Amino acid sequence: MSRIKSWCKLIYRPILWIFNVFKVILMIIPFFFKTLGVIVKLVIKIFYSFIDRLKKLFRFSLTFKITFVYGFVISLILFLSGISILSGFRFFLIHQAKEDIKIKRDIIADYMGEDLEIPIDKISTISKHENLIITVFDGKREIIHSSNNNSTMKIFFHKNFNSPSIVTDHDKEFLVLNNKIQLNGNTIHLQLMKSLIPENTLLIILFIILVASGIIGIIVVIVLGFKLSKKMLQPIGEMTETVKAITLQNLDTRLDVGGAYDELRDLAVTFNEMFDRIQASYEKQNQFVADASHELRTPISVIQGYINLLDRWGKGDKEVLDESIVAIKGESKAMKDLIEKLLFLARSDKSLLKLQRENFYVGELIDEIIYETTLIDLDHEIIGRTHKNVILNADRKLLKQSIRIFIDNSLKFTPRGGRIEISSSLQKKELLIVVEDTGIGISKEDIDLIFNRFYRSDKSRTKETGGHGLGMSIAKLIIAEHGGYIKVESKVNVGTKIKIFLPWNKDV
Repeated sequence: MSRIKSWCKLIYRPILWIFNVFKVILMIIPFFFKTLGVIVKLVIKIFYSFIDRLKKLFRFSLTFKITFVYGFVISLILFLSGISILSGFRFFLIHQAKEDIKIKRDIIADYMGEDLEIPIDKISTISKHENLIITVFDGKREIIHSSNNNSTMKIFFHKNFNSPSIVTDHDKEFLVLNNKIQLNGNTIHLQLMKSLIPENTLLIILFIILVASGIIGIIVVIVLGFKLSKKMLQPIGEMTETVKAITLQNLDTRLDVGGAYDELRDLAVTFNEMFDRIQASYEKQNQFVADASHELRTPISVIQGYINLLDRWGKGDKEVLDESIVAIKGESKAMKDLIEKLLFLARSDKSLLKLQRENFYVGELIDEIIYETTLIDLDHEIIGRTHKNVILNADRKLLKQSIRIFIDNSLKFTPRGGRIEISSSLQKKELLIVVEDTGIGISKEDIDLIFNRFYRSDKSRTKETGGHGLGMSIAKLIIAEHGGYIKVESKVNVGTKIKIFLPWNKDV
């Protein structure tokens, strides 16, 4: 029994040890993967940071881009030039070596013709001084004589008769020329081998010189190119800083267009023109808001005043109550009219004004306007002269509104008994509608301003004539939306003539 217990204890200890090892491993694995995850995230973060820096460098740095392009182009030019120079120089050296080996072949052949035997001494002399390996083969192409003193180099017969060729032996290049010669009635072969080590050495030296000069040249180009590019692009940096500094408080700031006359100057001029338009639009908007606020403030103040009057005194006073109701109704109507005009202008400014085009007779429209005008105005002579059969494709409602605006202005500024004439006629591809009156007229200084918003040429008459100075600008927008235009002719105390030109197509 004791032996069994001892055996059990003996087996239990390794099992317990293995269990503890697995327990430790299971505890380490989560920590290992967690640490590995942190390391991977850090590496990814560093990698993406590096990529972002590269993207910013390639995307935003014009100096770097210009320098890189110039450096690449110069490098390519130097590379191609170097290859051309090396190729040309190698061709020249090989050609000279071929001509030289041919001359030596002719000299040795002449020696053999004179002596009728192989001139070993002369061959040895020429071989020694000209760095040639001269070998003579018999008809069976066995070596008769060779000036080769290198025991490790084996001489082979090369079949390139009368034409030098380049062969490689033991990673060395040789120029070989083989020539048949008749000597004492026997055919022998004279083979000359010239090592191209001197020529290749010269090529290597030239290659090193070209590489060194190329590297130096590229470095110089990059450094000078970077500085010159930075200097040339300095105006862009100045323009950027100027544009960044422009705010609503200093919209009159402009880019400097002095100095060079190049594309950057054109860009600066374009920016300045854009800022001029933005400033004019902003000032026009501010003026519009100020005028609209002023126009709205007056009826609101009147309404508030009458409400205070009613609150204090008018609750039991019928006369005050009636007066207040009439005034409030009038000012409310004026406010409603002003708001409708402002909304019309806002839709036009946002290009939301849509024309509902239809075909209609212009004569019928003008007759309708004249009829409605005579119903509400008995103090003026209203005359109409129109073509009855002229058909126009336009927004009838808006066109009527614009003509009505001109007629209302004529009624306001024409004394009692005055004449207002509305006529239409055809002029080539245009329809001309004229509204002419015998009113007080408009001064030359005011003619160019009457279409500005909230503009009124005679401020002193505003209370009598009413209006907000928006009608003419609305009428001009309507005509412009139809592709037409307006001309104004006027003389003070004589009258005003409004000419409306609209595109007309006879095929409608």
